[in-house]
Amino acid sequence: MKFLIAVLVGRFIRFVGKFVNRSSNLPGQVALKICPDLLQRFTLQGKFIAVTGSNGKTTSTNLIAHILRQAGYSVAINTEGSNLAPGVATTLLTSCTLSGKLPQDYLVLEVDERFTPIVFKDLQPDYLVVTNLFRDQVVRNGNPDIVFEKIQSAIPKKTTLILNGNDPITLQLAPENSRVIFGMEKTSRSAETSEFLTQDCKVCPKCFHKLRYNYYHYNHIGDFVCDFCGYRTPEIQYMATDVNFEAGTFVVQGENASVTYKTTFHIINTCGAIAACVTAGVPLAKAIQGAATFQVSKERYDEMDLSGRKAVLMLTKQNPTSLDQSISYTLEQPGEKTVVLHVNNVLYTEKKDISWLYDVTFERLKGKVNKIVCSGSRAYDIAVRLRQGGFTSDEFLVVDQLPQIKEEIKKTSGTIYILAASAFGNEDGILEALK
Repeated sequence: MKFLIAVLVGRFIRFVGKFVNRSSNLPGQVALKICPDLLQRFTLQGKFIAVTGSNGKTTSTNLIAHILRQAGYSVAINTEGSNLAPGVATTLLTSCTLSGKLPQDYLVLEVDERFTPIVFKDLQPDYLVVTNLFRDQVVRNGNPDIVFEKIQSAIPKKTTLILNGNDPITLQLAPENSRVIFGMEKTSRSAETSEFLTQDCKVCPKCFHKLRYNYYHYNHIGDFVCDFCGYRTPEIQYMATDVNFEAGTFVVQGENASVTYKTTFHIINTCGAIAACVTAGVPLAKAIQGAATFQVSKERYDEMDLSGRKAVLMLTKQNPTSLDQSISYTLEQPGEKTVVLHVNNVLYTEKKDISWLYDVTFERLKGKVNKIVCSGSRAYDIAVRLRQGGFTSDEFLVVDQLPQIKEEIKKTSGTIYILAASAFGNEDGILEALK
């Protein structure tokens, strides 16, 4: 009876919550209080694909669901990225029958790295995709080793792992489990030396000697080898080859593939999504076909016109690797550029840490953009970081009042790239202020 009450109450709160923007976590929170063992009471009729990792979880989860739906399967998914236990509970109680059955062909869930022990205790995934592991929200997560141990402790023996073959950290997870490896070969954007301040795997995770890279895609993602113990990039079954970034095309397992979002990390993550779907039963051709039509959420990437100038909004996580990749994408684009660095507190955890800004390689922007505009509640913290990195006061502007940003932007030129490192890309109305 408690379970039924929890489902009915949760669904009601979900319905009402849509009108006040409290529909993702609150229904699950209340339902879990009514029925603490809620998660273990659900019965899955189909296969369960879980996705975790530092960066790329939400997009990879939505991409996997998109491929499955395009292939004709029914899917239950936490689309909004509500990846803690209450968010997972909300997805399940709004997708199940009153008896707790999930009739969909696939359950696809994004799961926060630290919450994998809680979620997987009651819901054991058939397949687990781990996109990567980086330092991320250090005040909440600690270092990547701590996150690694959390995930390691949570993986059931029956779970097939879908792992990033270019990430020496995640490849150490559950070595006894069945695994499928995805990755990307050397491309025109790869480098023999790392240009980033952040590199979370300089030493071999097996023997702790120096790790050598044949090339880097970004940060510690690349082709690696330990000359002491032999730990190296493994054979990759789903390898992106012949990558053409301008066209957004590549080849995987001999088949032509394409993406609409033409970044290094998205192509790697697309290979991960294809690998997960094929391993879970989708024909390769259909998986590739589905991936080609996927559009990244406009909250994470959008293009628009602002007062006659092209503008690009990119949501980045509040970790150095994520913002570094947005900077890389900006620098790869042609023409004159103005960069808006919009950084807030991590509102959803009430943390005010800005130490991660000192791990971002802002120095790459020096001399390559018209102006940098610092905005958001941490605008002055960004300015201090830029001064520490050698930027002069002529190279950046500080806008501490959002209504003033439109006038300040008029002092700049070129395409506007808004790199929003906050909970949501437009959470405090930056686009309205600019428009």
